[in-house]
Amino acid sequence: MSYQAGRPENVLRRAEDLININQPDVALQNLYAFITSKRTKSIEPTNPQLLEIFKLFISLAIDSRLSKDIKDALYQYKKMIQALNTAVGYESLEQLTKYFLTTANSKLDEAQSKANSAAEVAIEKSVASAAAAQKIIGSGDMDVDVDETDDVEDDEAFTFNLSPEDILLSSVTTDDTTDRSNKEFFLPWLRFAWESYRTVLELLRGSNKLENSYCQVTLQSFQFCVKYERKSEFKRLCEILKTHLLSMSKEYEDSVNLSNPDTLQKFLDTRFQQLNTAVELELWKESFKSIEDVHGLMKYSKRTPKPISMINYFNNLAKIFQVSNNYVYATAARQKLFQLLIQSPVITDTELKENASIHLISSLSIPILETIDDSFSSQNGLVDAEFFKRKNNKLTSLLNLNETPSRESLLNSATLKTVLKYADVKIVELYNLLEKNFNPLSFHSSADKILNEIANSDKYAPFAEPLKKVIISKVLSKVSTLYESIKFDFLYKLCNFSNNLFNYDEFTFEDLIINGQFSGLLKVDVELDEESGVINFIDKLYVTPGYKVNSRLFDLARSLSNAIGLINIEETKELEKERQFKLLKAARDGFEEEKKNILQTANIIKERESALSNEKRDEQLRAEKEKAEDLLRYKRSEEERIAQDNERREQEKREKTQKRILMENKKALIKDINAKGVINIKYEDVKDMSEDDIRQLQIDKLESESKKLEEQTDAIFKRADYIERAQRQYEIPLLEKEITKDVSKQKAEYDLLKEKKMDQAKKTHEQELKVKERLSRFVPVFEEYTKKLDDLSSDVVKIQQKKAEEAFEEAKNARIAEFIAAKKREFLENARREAEKVAAKEAEEKAREAELHAREEKAKAREEAFKAEEQRRMAADPERMLYEELKNKAGISMSEKMKLRRLAAKYEN
Repeated sequence: MSYQAGRPENVLRRAEDLININQPDVALQNLYAFITSKRTKSIEPTNPQLLEIFKLFISLAIDSRLSKDIKDALYQYKKMIQALNTAVGYESLEQLTKYFLTTANSKLDEAQSKANSAAEVAIEKSVASAAAAQKIIGSGDMDVDVDETDDVEDDEAFTFNLSPEDILLSSVTTDDTTDRSNKEFFLPWLRFAWESYRTVLELLRGSNKLENSYCQVTLQSFQFCVKYERKSEFKRLCEILKTHLLSMSKEYEDSVNLSNPDTLQKFLDTRFQQLNTAVELELWKESFKSIEDVHGLMKYSKRTPKPISMINYFNNLAKIFQVSNNYVYATAARQKLFQLLIQSPVITDTELKENASIHLISSLSIPILETIDDSFSSQNGLVDAEFFKRKNNKLTSLLNLNETPSRESLLNSATLKTVLKYADVKIVELYNLLEKNFNPLSFHSSADKILNEIANSDKYAPFAEPLKKVIISKVLSKVSTLYESIKFDFLYKLCNFSNNLFNYDEFTFEDLIINGQFSGLLKVDVELDEESGVINFIDKLYVTPGYKVNSRLFDLARSLSNAIGLINIEETKELEKERQFKLLKAARDGFEEEKKNILQTANIIKERESALSNEKRDEQLRAEKEKAEDLLRYKRSEEERIAQDNERREQEKREKTQKRILMENKKALIKDINAKGVINIKYEDVKDMSEDDIRQLQIDKLESESKKLEEQTDAIFKRADYIERAQRQYEIPLLEKEITKDVSKQKAEYDLLKEKKMDQAKKTHEQELKVKERLSRFVPVFEEYTKKLDDLSSDVVKIQQKKAEEAFEEAKNARIAEFIAAKKREFLENARREAEKVAAKEAEEKAREAELHAREEKAKAREEAFKAEEQRRMAADPERMLYEELKNKAGISMSEKMKLRRLAAKYEN
């Protein structure tokens, strides 16, 4: 039997002896062989000697930074603990992981102190080397012996045992001494400590017996990242924790149950600490992801989170939104935060004042023009409005709000009234000047002192830029409604303050007004007269493509035109008829050509749309094909790489096993030979010799042990399969009982709900019957009134119906005459074509003359039809006939004048 498979106390004593004789590598190898041995699995995992063996192995492996071997040992111990499945066993595993992390952190601290000491020594040595190099170079003789110099710098150099290489290196090196020391001593141990935390987190995850230790190690990992400012490691840690959380949704034996309120609270506290760490490291992307995790866990939890946790949540959420310049949601988060703070019994007036002031100034910093046009993505067509809608819905859900917040809703909320009581006096005064009593002419002088104090305050200075934009937006919006034109210098003075944080230079200010972001706020067009230095605000309603005119002059011109039309009625009427006739003639002449052009344009558009859709479809198919090919190539390369890695690991494992077996066999052979007392052989003398017979015997023993283990494993698998099938057979009747119980419960709930709905329907029916009875009293009055209306309108309807019939008959006769004329023209056209076949040129000339004659007749017929239509329309409209009679009548009464004015307004416009 090999020594590694012996009793734990013997293995421990043997390892300690090897360490005492300064052979820790051999001791580490023996301990690893014992830990991974098959017989070790049958030992009680809570055995104190076994636990000490694991601790000793971890301690020796940490000295050599063998993270992979430590991971194998810890997972081996976890398997033994899971097989035992006792509380004591899990406590032992937690104790072992705690020892591992404590030892790794102590080594890291030692490495840091060593690196600092080495850096100090290296700095002193570098200074002395530089001084010596400068002395030698200054002497002008590179062969001068350093020992012969008697200056102070040379004496100090010899205290450090300087070599010529050190002197030359000091004169050319540019690498920082501290960085070199850290790379040599500190960074390797820092990477090892990070791997230690990752190993322990992977080891402890997923088990409800180890959830307390898992949360503690997670918090220690956060402290590690903060202490050493490891941002990349923290990002990776957040991804690992998110993966662990997703895997916890899978239910299996001893899995973490997130439906348990205590368990969920532990993980929620861990995520809150993750959020605090991300904010402290200023990793805002990770902070937002942590916020999403916290919000998801809070929604999953049936227990209301603690107020202090919610205060922390909304405080960090406000910081994240403020960093991203999203002042709307930052203000909404601060509003939620203030509502929680004001309910706290331990909050002080100073804290309330500070939070209220920040909330108020954040509300004032919200941009007035809330659009998505300012973003690069929307300007370049990379995103659409639906994207921003989904984004706003997501951010609104993070704040637990029912609707998307806006500047108006936040400034008009009931919470703001309470905020005004606690906020700083100067911020409240600024609020009144901006929102309550805003005057663009006096705001400069009234708010200049307040804005200067805000710019000089570290607490309010971050809000200076958005406040500046809000102030300029309000000034421009108000000025554009009050003035048609204003001096540029005067307007710039209104938007210029004593502190430069709130100012733009003149060129930037001019560009922002004319072409910049503030032009979208104005309801008018802005023009700058460079010669006079005047800005003109022109109403957009009266802007024409050719030129722009003032709105008042446009109104005056329109009124004068209407007056001329009322004075010269006959002339205006003739001009209008002539204009309409010309328009109708031009429309008829160009109808066929315009129709042809429209059809051609429609065909071109359809062809282009078809070609564009085909091109897009082909491009999409090519992209999908390329993506599928890339994915297939990546998958194949990954499979090849994994296969190569597995093959390489198997090869390394086989080589390592063969070397260990060879060494153990040789040691056993030497021990047997030396035990006989005939000769004494040292291992170093015969380590290159071959012992085939003993090696073959050892291999046979290993194969027999392997066969025994396979037989035991098969027996265990069979027993486990039997137990699993027995458990399932036992669970079936219990599950059926549960289903029956649930069905009966659901049926009772359905009956209760049905009864409630029936009672509600009956009550609604009774109320509707009462309403019907109350309204039925109005039916006779309504019927009498409608009968009177029908009698009054029946005569008018009959007259209009008679006129419509007459008009219909006239139109029908006109269309019949036009149809006959068209048939005649068609007959003549056919005759003309026949004549062309008989005579060439003569028939062609006659046909041209006939065509010209037909066009003249057609124009006359159309003119007659138009006149007939006009007469028919006059006859069909009695009021128009009355209007013509009154207009031509010489002496008319006052009532007839009133009728004439009403009819003129109707028909002249």
